[in-house]
Amino acid sequence: MKNKLADFNFFYSLLLPVVLFGVRCHYRRFMVRGKENIPWGKPFIIAPCHQNALMDALVILQAMGRKTVFLARADIFQNPVARFFLTWLRISPVYRIRDGRESLSRNEDIFNTSRQVIEQRVPLCLMAEGTHNDRHQLLPLVKGMFRIAGATQSELGDQPLYILPVGLDYDHYECLYHSVCVNIGKPIDVRQFMDEFETNEPVALNQMRRVLTTSLKAQMHHVGSKERYDDEFAYCHLSTPDTLRQLHLSNNPWGRFMARKYTSEYVATLPEEQRQPLYDQGNAYAEDCRRRGIPLWFASRNMSLGKSLICLLVALLSIAAIVPIWNYWLLSNAVVYLPTHLFVRRNIKDPQFRSSVNYGIRLLLQFIYAIVIFIVFTCLHGVLWGVGMVLLGIVSAWVTPRIFILLRDAWYGLKQHLH
Repeated sequence: MKNKLADFNFFYSLLLPVVLFGVRCHYRRFMVRGKENIPWGKPFIIAPCHQNALMDALVILQAMGRKTVFLARADIFQNPVARFFLTWLRISPVYRIRDGRESLSRNEDIFNTSRQVIEQRVPLCLMAEGTHNDRHQLLPLVKGMFRIAGATQSELGDQPLYILPVGLDYDHYECLYHSVCVNIGKPIDVRQFMDEFETNEPVALNQMRRVLTTSLKAQMHHVGSKERYDDEFAYCHLSTPDTLRQLHLSNNPWGRFMARKYTSEYVATLPEEQRQPLYDQGNAYAEDCRRRGIPLWFASRNMSLGKSLICLLVALLSIAAIVPIWNYWLLSNAVVYLPTHLFVRRNIKDPQFRSSVNYGIRLLLQFIYAIVIFIVFTCLHGVLWGVGMVLLGIVSAWVTPRIFILLRDAWYGLKQHLH
């Protein structure tokens, strides 16, 4: 039986590349590892940690590179604009007890739809924790995913269904032009739980949850301490330069993510009395960074003064190269220069949603602005001018943020060395 969430949609296929291009412009670096673990051609459920609201879904879409159906908590569908955008992105609501007991009955239809999607070989993505988290720390996993997995595997019989653990790591949750790492783990074969599922479903669900919890923690940076989370997180950044050298990792977003991950795993092996001095070091390091006005994500890069000056020089040369066409450059994509984050920060209370809302606002404005620019320049100078300005706007959407990034790196680097 066909399902409309998995069916071909012309406008979805046409606009999805635009949305994903926006994701690549939104982030400085987008790094994916473990794509060889994706069981293409077989039914599977994507189970990422939930770090950054709607941006997680867009990051998964970018990493998969093809149509994916999502389930998300129902309360984010209350806003009509959000509901339209989410539905267009093939995101379907799941109801929880806090949404009202009467709404839980709707989940049966959602679960049936989800099974149909999986059976049509379209990846289904469920955020394993059920809610997003503003810490690099895995929350307890909800059981809805495992109920869908068990019921779907029952229908598939001997054909395997897989759960694919995916770790996500962001340099910064809220601000523009930061890096994101996607770490795809080994798929989990649901058939191993089915004997128990058929006889004692609650036990089987707990078994699935334990296995996925262990696997997800292995794919992400999971900070073990709840009481001293900030101190351990800061210690991970403090240790990053030494850990990079110890593990022979490159000083790039992926290397720093792996270094922080390794440090937290090491700290977790220590007895409590040996952890406290490390937490104290992390606290002192964070305090020093705050005093100097340097964020942790930058301090851990350990950028030299020479590289900071090079960033400044390249940024200035890039600006100089644009000067001859500055008027057209500015006109082609004025949205890039708008401080939309100020509006978002003032009006969105949940910090985890700010990046998603800011992304949506900028993408919509840029889409509208591109149409307006095309119409205006076509009317004034002809179709070639209209097309040329739109293409220049696309180049500007990619290049201008990189200039901002170089200036930001130069600013923090000079502060770090000249403070």
